[in-house]
Amino acid sequence: MGERTDSWDDSLSAEARVRAVALTVGEPRTANWIAEEAAVAHETATKYLSQLVADRQLVADRAGDRTTYRPDPVGQYLREVRDLYEEHTPAELTASLEEMNEQVRSWREAYGVETPNELRASVGTADEPEERRRIADEWEHLDHRRSLVEDAIRLYDRFPGDTTPTPV
Repeated sequence: MGERTDSWDDSLSAEARVRAVALTVGEPRTANWIAEEAAVAHETATKYLSQLVADRQLVADRAGDRTTYRPDPVGQYLREVRDLYEEHTPAELTASLEEMNEQVRSWREAYGVETPNELRASVGTADEPEERRRIADEWEHLDHRRSLVEDAIRLYDRFPGDTTPTPV
């Protein structure tokens, strides 16, 4: 989250605040940091963080006596694929994939490189280094999105027409 949220909606419980903070961090954070951001006591944060780890929504990394928490990357990926599968038709996903592929092709041709890191490596010899950095970051993001969309499209072969969530 990066900046402190001083005012939480009164309707949000302590659990919802901890969840909101912990599942959106960009880098591993301690329980103290999450507690402060969520405006809850350390013990409260630790309780809900433990539940999120048990539910495999967070990963706890221990180094000595310090524990940090971060969103589970596999769980996030699978949730994103499922959301795409449930919210879009195969035709919509295919059109989106075609657009992303065309954008990557255009960058490859425009800069004469094959990967985002090759583009970054060219920054030192380029007239527009900030533009190249921005495009490399966007390219990496598109590569990630393309893999999500490809996996969502494959789900239609495995589970044709079954987009209704199953109650647990």
